[in-house]
Amino acid sequence: MNLLGYASMGLSTGGAYALVALGLVAAYRGTGVINFAQGALGMFGAYAFWKSFTQAGIPVGVAIVFGVLVSAAIGVGFFALIGRRLAQAPAVTKILITIGLMLVLEAVVRITWTNHQETVTPFLVSGGFEVGGIRVQSISVLLAGVAVVATAALHVLFTRTSFGHITTALRDTDLGAQSIGINPRLWGSVAWGLSGALAAVSAILVSPITQLSPTALTTLLVPALGAALAARFTSFPIALAVGLGAGVLEGLFTGLVDAQVARAIPQVMALLVLLVTARTDMRRGTREVQAVFHVGTGRISWAWAGIGGAVVLVLIYTTLGTVVDALSLTAIFGLVALGIVVSIGYTGQVNALPLGVAGAAMIVFGAVSDSGGSLYVSAAAAVATGVAAAGLLSALFVNARIYEVTIGALAVASILQTVVFSVDFFFNGRSGWAVGDTTVLGIDISNITNPRGFAVAAWAVFLIALVVVANIRRSAVGRYILSVRQDERLPAALGIVAARAKFTGLLISSALWGLAGALFAVQRGFIAKGDIQLEGFSYSDSLALIAFVILAGSGYLVGAVLAGAFAPGGLLSHLLSFAPDVNDWLSLFFAANMIWVLAAEPDGVIGQFFRVRGGLLQRLPALAGVLGARPTSTGRTADTAIAEKGEAGVTAGDT
Repeated sequence: MNLLGYASMGLSTGGAYALVALGLVAAYRGTGVINFAQGALGMFGAYAFWKSFTQAGIPVGVAIVFGVLVSAAIGVGFFALIGRRLAQAPAVTKILITIGLMLVLEAVVRITWTNHQETVTPFLVSGGFEVGGIRVQSISVLLAGVAVVATAALHVLFTRTSFGHITTALRDTDLGAQSIGINPRLWGSVAWGLSGALAAVSAILVSPITQLSPTALTTLLVPALGAALAARFTSFPIALAVGLGAGVLEGLFTGLVDAQVARAIPQVMALLVLLVTARTDMRRGTREVQAVFHVGTGRISWAWAGIGGAVVLVLIYTTLGTVVDALSLTAIFGLVALGIVVSIGYTGQVNALPLGVAGAAMIVFGAVSDSGGSLYVSAAAAVATGVAAAGLLSALFVNARIYEVTIGALAVASILQTVVFSVDFFFNGRSGWAVGDTTVLGIDISNITNPRGFAVAAWAVFLIALVVVANIRRSAVGRYILSVRQDERLPAALGIVAARAKFTGLLISSALWGLAGALFAVQRGFIAKGDIQLEGFSYSDSLALIAFVILAGSGYLVGAVLAGAFAPGGLLSHLLSFAPDVNDWLSLFFAANMIWVLAAEPDGVIGQFFRVRGGLLQRLPALAGVLGARPTSTGRTADTAIAEKGEAGVTAGDT
């Protein structure tokens, strides 16, 4: 096949990217919200079409309509319920709420239908035809044609009709629209319904090419975000052109280089768009200050920390081996979650790379250890991988707006999955990497031969990291990082460089993820391509862990401990492992609760606990000493006094 033939093949995926991008633009123009659940909306409609309607004997045409209506109904219902919160929320909350919707839909698909890949037989068109000696696939013409027609229709709808004028006004100022009798939730819900319908059309039509899986179709999201970003989330024709262009380039690289490399081309294009368009968000101001979650002081209650450490030691040396493994994973995932606390809680950046960086560091650790490196050298190489990742990512992130950071992180995570985690070269061919030296001070901490010793070592590393981050939080460096998470204009007026502060936060979090990668390597003992592909290092897994951190409390160090217990393989999921598909149910529970927490209680479980404790101690001052609060000269506790000033949860006991 010549290059033009490969390019024509790329029109199919390009048309799918364009349709998803059009939905993103429609949702943003109608509501001012970037919908990171756009790919998942389409995926859900595709599953409903194939697994429910088609297999029930419903004619294909009717089944397609039903699948599209399902996604549209989800979009309408979601915005109708959450729209008011989204309209008034800061950018970071909008991003996290839509990510929560994505995780909910993925979990529902796994529970309702399947967690495995499904092959979809061609149902509308198949085969192809030749034009001037070039083979053109019929599905390519269909998807590209539908994308062109949708672009024309949306352009007319948003520029020539009252619907377009009203939704554009709502995006700019929902309060002004309400003052003249326009219902923002009604019109915003219609825009989200259109967005969901376009996502479903894209996912259904492209499913015979990509196949069905809970995460495969959501990979359409990153190229679509790049196309929408190039269009500034406002221009339908530009989104169409960039989406189609990404697909065509992917097809060309399939013919020129390799299909595996070609899959990363749309993500690379998204990164290039980000590099061109990214700029520091100087518009973040007082509207976000009151809504974003609070952070703890970083003060550690050593009494409670000692009690907790003693309980962990007792569990390690008195319980079964499976519980010991769960405790080890709780510590490792807690270390990853601690980096998320720094990234989201301290710097206000939604970074989808925690487990991606940890996975890359794990590979480096395995390569160095397999080559004869000591545990110390291998661990240093893993941490250096995290630091190097921070340096490379800083070119994308430090001058970017919040949603651009999330788009860039998703693109980089997708490239890691495609080019690194799926290529034999990074895993010593097909041989894999065997972890060699695992001794510390003459003690073997291999999880294979000494699982209890490894669990103790993992928790020791985690607790030391908690203490280090707590000290950073209380230091001038911590205050420097926190200064830009809500308002970049005031710090700039005081001479604080926002890019430098964000880079510092990125450096700390990436170093923690690199250290977690070293622990993952020792915990496994052998690193192979199949393991890293199947065992939770994708951006979907990172986003799920972010959901756990948000639910626990993204501004508090103890939130990282709880998130580690919530994670797949952690202590909580192990205790509930008697139930079938427990991880899927836990993912659904935590993702749904993340949406509720962000809408109603941004400080999470920990913040709510501190608030309740402060209220109780105000009524019962005698309990202050028992619960570790600091009484003030007026008889109230310091916890209560701070809570009354709106800094709930900034207490003497962060861990």
